[in-house]
Amino acid sequence: MSLFLLFVLSTLADRIVAVVDDGIILESEVSEYSSFISADPVMQKKFSNYEEIKTNVINGLVSRRLLLMQAEKESISVSREEVLKRVQERLELVKQRFPSEADFYNALESQGLTIDELKRNYEDSIRTEILMQQIVQKKLAAKIMVSPIAVKKFYEENKDSIAILPGRIKLAHILLPLRPSEDSLQKGFERAVEVYQLLMGGADFATVAREFSDDENSKKNGGMLGRIKKGEMIEEFERVVFTLKPGVVSQPFPTRFGYHIVEVLNKGSDWVLARQILIKVLPTRSDTLRCEKLAEKIKNLVKQGADFDSLGKIYSVVPETDLGEFFIKQFTPPYDEIIQNLEAGDVSEPILTPDGYHLLYAREKIPEKIMTFDEMRDQIYQYLYWQELQNLYSNYIEEIESRTYVEIFY
Repeated sequence: MSLFLLFVLSTLADRIVAVVDDGIILESEVSEYSSFISADPVMQKKFSNYEEIKTNVINGLVSRRLLLMQAEKESISVSREEVLKRVQERLELVKQRFPSEADFYNALESQGLTIDELKRNYEDSIRTEILMQQIVQKKLAAKIMVSPIAVKKFYEENKDSIAILPGRIKLAHILLPLRPSEDSLQKGFERAVEVYQLLMGGADFATVAREFSDDENSKKNGGMLGRIKKGEMIEEFERVVFTLKPGVVSQPFPTRFGYHIVEVLNKGSDWVLARQILIKVLPTRSDTLRCEKLAEKIKNLVKQGADFDSLGKIYSVVPETDLGEFFIKQFTPPYDEIIQNLEAGDVSEPILTPDGYHLLYAREKIPEKIMTFDEMRDQIYQYLYWQELQNLYSNYIEEIESRTYVEIFY
């Protein structure tokens, strides 16, 4: 294929972005991979803009083609079963980066990708990874030399930045929710019933929502919530809404936000198109003071020797008290000062948040330390080994490219 013809083809509809030997890389292929990266919240942080993503994708696809060519020459292959097994493992890891499975599928949809396209992308990249590992073992592994002297030298030169293990704290908590009084709940319910009766009397749902709903986001659109997939809303809301038939208006039902009146306009197996009227029931000043008083009581009981976990099972809205281990420096105001002042066995003053009053309990506090060479030896070795491997691999790809026709039209 002549250079002139390749140039013409690359200009027409901007379809060919690169040529590697006698193979081509299409714009559609680059766009598909770029969209996949854009949908991944972890990968997004590695690039400043979409053009940078596309450039990286093109370079990666060129390297992949070169590697596949060399693997074929070396008679190196990988079974489809092994690839598919790793694809499923990778897919599960990516799903864990999203708050819910629904968020994962929404991200795919927003990028114009299907789950099959994602799997195909993974299949190509994972096959390349496995081939790379096999080529590394065959061609490069024997050339990697990381001496004990190099490991020790790296530690001595970088210990002020790499050997510091920040202070940590293991925390538990009790959360006391700010709940409206029974009187407030009753008044909210009565107001919701009045609105419901207007609808049953023939009033237009959208008009009533604009007039009476306390949901500022949806009221201006006549209460329209749009298409809701299972798992996107709180459980007590979905429990009612997903049982409604299209055209049916629910009776007022409670959630932590107040009383809802919902009409389902359309539905599928795992989604509903709905609109709502929300009557909020907010805690009063006296409700807040009552909750604070209970938090003070629990704090004093802990100081007197009561078991924090047992109190959590009695009072906390979340019976599981453990929060886990955190780096002390990661906390921001107002929590940073609170955490700094807590020692092992201490309980904090009540902390007011939008969710209610929190009590934090320090199970253990571990001070900052400088890790010894023996503690870091293996980590440093692995780091230097990987650096050397990356350099050898880059040089290996460049060497293959130097004897292969490669042209990029981007």
